[in-house]
Amino acid sequence: MFKKWLNHNLSLLMMSRFLRSVAQASLTILTPIYLSKLGFSGVQIGFAFTLSVIVGILFSIGVGFFSDKYGRKIVILILTIVNSASILGFFLTTSYVPLMLFVSIGTIRGGGGGGAAGAAQQALIAESTTSKFRNEVFGTFSFFGAIGSTIGYALTIILPYISGIFKDGWRGGYLFLMALALILYISTFFITLFIKENKDRPKRKNAFKLSWKLLGKFSLTNAVNGLGAGFFSGPILVYWFFIRYGAGVDFISIIYVLANIARAISSISSAKIAKIFGVVKTIVGARIFGAVILVLMALMPTFFLAGLFYLFRMFVVSVGIPLRQSFVMGQSKEEERASMAALSNLPQQITSSIGPTASGYFIDYSMVE
Repeated sequence: MFKKWLNHNLSLLMMSRFLRSVAQASLTILTPIYLSKLGFSGVQIGFAFTLSVIVGILFSIGVGFFSDKYGRKIVILILTIVNSASILGFFLTTSYVPLMLFVSIGTIRGGGGGGAAGAAQQALIAESTTSKFRNEVFGTFSFFGAIGSTIGYALTIILPYISGIFKDGWRGGYLFLMALALILYISTFFITLFIKENKDRPKRKNAFKLSWKLLGKFSLTNAVNGLGAGFFSGPILVYWFFIRYGAGVDFISIIYVLANIARAISSISSAKIAKIFGVVKTIVGARIFGAVILVLMALMPTFFLAGLFYLFRMFVVSVGIPLRQSFVMGQSKEEERASMAALSNLPQQITSSIGPTASGYFIDYSMVE
C-alpha cells in the first residue's frame, strides 16, 4: 500500500520515527514511577515534567528557526545527542535536582510524536512527498509511531519479572530498560545520517519574517487543547494511575499497549475519514470528543473503567493528529514549515506546562484527604 509514495527518505524517516517512539514510550512509563520509587512527591515529579515542557518550548523555538535556516537533518541529529545524554544521567545519580535536569532536557512527555525534533521531522516528511499523498503519508507515520509506542509500553510489562536478577533490585530493572532506550536513540542517530536533504530548497533568512496571521489561527486552537491535555497526559497520567488506583507498572503498560493499538488503527484510517467528513471538521470533532472523554475518565472509580476511557480517547484524538500535522505543512511556505510546525504547537506546550505540577499537587492532596 506504500509503494505509490514510499521513497528513500520516507523509509529512513519512518524507521527513525518507529525506533524513537519505542524509546520515548518506554521512558514515559518508566520515568514517573522510577522517580516515585526514589521517594519524590507528586509535586516534585509534576514540577520535573513541567520543566520538561518549558525546556521543550525553548527547544521548539530553536528547532523551528534553525531547521528552516540551516537544515532539518542537523537539528534532528543534535537533539538525538541531547536525548541520549539525558538518559545517561539516570545512571549517574539519584538526587532530585540533577534528575530534574535530565528529565527536562530529555523532554520526556510521551511517545510517537518525534519529541522535540518533531517539527524538523514533519518538515522533512512534507518535503519528501507530494500534496496528493500528504494526508496518507502523515497518517502512516503516525501509525508507525503508534506501533513503536505499543512496543515501548509492552517492554515495560516485563519490569516486575526482571528486577530480581539485578544486584540493585528494582532499580537495576529500570536502568536496564533505560539502557535499551539509549541504544534505540543511538540507532536513530545513525539512520538520520543517511537521509538526503534538499540543499536547494528555499531557506529562511529573517527570524521574524513569518506568516504570522496563519500562525495565529493554528496557535489559538492548540492553546485551548493544551490546557486540558496537560492535566492528564504523558508521564503525569502514568503517575495518576499508579497513585490513584494503586496500579502496577505491568497493568499500566497493558492499558497503554491497548490504547496505542487503537491509536495505530485510528491513525492509518485518518486519511479515509478526512475524505468523508473533511480535514478541518475531522480535526475539530476529534478534539471536542477527546476533551469530553478526558473529563469522564477523571471521574471513573476504578482503574479498569479509567483505562477503558483512556483507550477510547486515544482512538478518537489520534484521528486528528496526523491530519493536523499534514494540514499545517500544506498551508505553510516551504521555507517556513519547521518554524510553523514548532511555533503553532507552542501555545499548546505553554498551556500544558501548567498541568503536570498542578496535577501532582491535586494527586498528593487527594491521597491525603
